[in-house]
Order: sequence, then structure tokens, then C-alpha cells
Amino acid sequence: MKAKKTHRPYELQEYDPKWKETFLSTAEKIRPLFGDSVIAIEHIGSTSVEGMVAKPQVDILVVVKDLDLVPLRYDSIRSAGFTPRGREYVGNGDEYITQDSADGKRIVSIHVLQEGWSQIADYRALREYLKTHPEDRELYIRTKRDLYSKHKDDFHSYDSGKTQMISFLVDRARKWYSSLM
Repeated sequence: MKAKKTHRPYELQEYDPKWKETFLSTAEKIRPLFGDSVIAIEHIGSTSVEGMVAKPQVDILVVVKDLDLVPLRYDSIRSAGFTPRGREYVGNGDEYITQDSADGKRIVSIHVLQEGWSQIADYRALREYLKTHPEDRELYIRTKRDLYSKHKDDFHSYDSGKTQMISFLVDRARKWYSSLM
């Protein structure tokens, strides 16, 4: 059964170069938590795209050899200051791990996926597409701002509307990314 997400405070901010620093320091901290299973740790999501408006929440992709080994590391993950949320929290099969501030704001979201999963290519394609397609990056920024102005106190509605735009952009990004290969 999927765990019910609770509302949490959120905000949108202009791009901040500190997001890259947060990614780098967090990647260094989490790498040993996954041991020999880790294949890649990458900065993904809006905070990885210079010029993007984003929630000040750094998204990280961790690619591992065996996703089933991640729950065996929950104690170490908790000891390092992160909260394992399991595979049902996001709903796409990833092991989801977070770090929140004392006031409940999400600081870091870690999406752990097993090598070979299609979502890995989607995360990468969308990141690179938004970096190189300013017109769609601006469309996404306008969409986020509009959703935020309507749903500032309702993260679930904001997230739902954003998911529709992401699906549209991922479709474009996949086509573009596959043409590069």
C-alpha cells in the first residue's frame, strides 16, 4: 500500500549556485552508504539546471547494481541524517531517501534506481534537454510559477500540475536525447 504523503511547506526560488555545492557535499556523504553497489551519483531535477526556478531541494540520482540491497543499509542511512522512505513513497519503484530541515522543508531528495531502469535515462535526458532548450526551460519556469501562485499552500496540487508538464517535457527530451546516440 502506498504511504500517504503529508503536506509540507515549500517555495520556489531563482537558480542558486549553492545547489551544486549541496549536491557535491551530499554525494560525498552518501557514496559510502551504498558501498560497492553504487554505479553513479548524479545531480538531477531543476536544481541541476542553471537558470531554472526550483524548490530549493536538491534531487540526486543514485544508480546501484542491486536495489534490493538498499533496505539493508537503512540503519546507516538514518545514522547519516537521512530518512529512507521506501519504494512506495514516490510510486515509481525507486528507493526514495530524504533529508528535511527542522521546520519540515525538504533539503535533499535521493532517488535510488537499479542500473538499466528506463527512469535513469529519463532523468538524464530531461536535465540535458532543459540545459540546451531555453524555450522549453522558460515554458517549465512559467508553468511552475503559475502553479505556485495558485497552490502555494497545497503542495499536492502544485506537484500534480508539474507532473503533467514534466511528462510533456520528458517525451520531447527522450526524442532529442535518442537522436544524439
